[in-house]
Amino acid sequence: MHDDQVASEVLFRIQTPNSAPRHIRVIALTDDDTEVANCRAYADVEFVHASEFAALLQGPDASAELDADAFETWLGTPDIVVIAAREGDNASAVAVAAHAYRRRGVTVSVVVNPVVDPVVDPVVDPSDGNGHATADSLRPYSTMMVRPTRAGYLQDLLAALGATG
Repeated sequence: MHDDQVASEVLFRIQTPNSAPRHIRVIALTDDDTEVANCRAYADVEFVHASEFAALLQGPDASAELDADAFETWLGTPDIVVIAAREGDNASAVAVAAHAYRRRGVTVSVVVNPVVDPVVDPVVDPSDGNGHATADSLRPYSTMMVRPTRAGYLQDLLAALGATG
């Protein structure tokens, strides 16, 4: 590489990528998601379960109108939300939260892992013609949706966002 090429390329280099401190929140749609469990070492990432929000929506105190304070408390103030799901998870409750985050301008990334082996993990029946129900229900509220083909993508994504463990 010539010196003149290096000088011209400096103009386009990012000096401090992902340097801003972020408040990252991971919402797991499945309580026993192994992808999320493998990421628990990130001390600066907040992990919550969608079932907590679903309970808030359908709890014994739930009225026609959700308690605004409880709703705000659960949502918190993250800069980035990552929803970790497996295809076949029920995303109806967390879609409400994702919609609220997007209205606030919060980046919402969704990682939907496919069912690896339908015989071992019969969450989704691929023959039913609706093998993308989880992704489809979250797509309108996501800034970025990823359907990885290998395990470990969530961990890679958090590291790229600057999470430290």
